[in-house]
Amino acid sequence: MPNKKINPLDFKDDVAIGLGLPMNSGVGGFKQNYITEDQIHTNLKNLVLTMRGERLMHPTFGCGLYQLLFEPAIEGNLSTVGMDAVREAVDEWMPYVTIKNVNITFDNNTANILISYEVKELDINKILSMNVKV
Repeated sequence: MPNKKINPLDFKDDVAIGLGLPMNSGVGGFKQNYITEDQIHTNLKNLVLTMRGERLMHPTFGCGLYQLLFEPAIEGNLSTVGMDAVREAVDEWMPYVTIKNVNITFDNNTANILISYEVKELDINKILSMNVKV
């Protein structure tokens, strides 16, 4: 097993690496992430929930997954098409992340999205779970 790389900032409890989601301001301000693993998870969620062309000055940032949720013609193979959309966005914007699986199911008016991913250099294997109202 290769040596696990650790971001030096992970050892500093008082140094935030980035903002967390959801971006609600509270008593202490915005939620902040202090561990690289948490920030990668947040960045992936942000990438997947952002529509291409939505972010100013970065027209290719985002994923086409949200638009796919409203395509009735592909409902049977939505997970396959969704995995292609997520992989394309991750390959461009987060190349250190490997998408292992994308599973999309529907329950009434909610799309349940599970994205299994890994970051080999940091020995991270996680699942991003999101529920999107459609």
